Amino acid sequence: MKYKLLLLTFIGFYSILSNAQDLASSTEVSRNTNFYSSKKNSSRKDSIQSKTNKFFIAYDLGEAIFNQFKSLGGEVGVRFKNDHLFRVSFTHLFLTEEHLSSDFVKAVDGENVEGKQFGFELFYDIPVFFKGLYIAPSVGYYDHEYRHTISNEKVQQSSFTVGGAISFVETDILKVKGLYYRVSLPLRYTLDPIEETQLGDATIKSNQFDNNIWFFVGFQF
Repeated sequence: MKYKLLLLTFIGFYSILSNAQDLASSTEVSRNTNFYSSKKNSSRKDSIQSKTNKFFIAYDLGEAIFNQFKSLGGEVGVRFKNDHLFRVSFTHLFLTEEHLSSDFVKAVDGENVEGKQFGFELFYDIPVFFKGLYIAPSVGYYDHEYRHTISNEKVQQSSFTVGGAISFVETDILKVKGLYYRVSLPLRYTLDPIEETQLGDATIKSNQFDNNIWFFVGFQF
């Protein structure tokens, strides 16, 4: 009888310990499952929350350099959750003689002509091929003025434009969050263009098809 009691006692203790270990293991697994589930949900929530519309604003450094910083230009816009962009560019340039007659621009054939350009343009950018590359249709409105610095003759014209642009943007440059640059190459068709005109000994070329290079530097919020 004594040995039977000892055996029953041993079996009882063994069962209690075994059940306790199983319970502890089950509790730990459940706790870990809840933790990882909570962490996963939190991560998913953070991921969803991070996919929000972002606004940006930038200064056009490219035209400023080309025209001895006698300009004010830039862009403002919004980046949507699907990575599409809606942006508006603004341009107010005092165009130098060197810039207008350069091989890059070729807007004027001759010397002693300066110009002004004022306008704005709307773009809807769609990502293509790889991250950072966009194409966009555009509509705009531009005022152009060219003046001969000796004879003081002028030619002025205002017109709406339609066209498109290809651009490349990189964000968080120099490891600064939100800092970005955009290189943009727009091409426009001017609905009411300047016809080829003679000012003094210089020739103002038609701007039926117009283009330039923008180099925006700014912040995305």
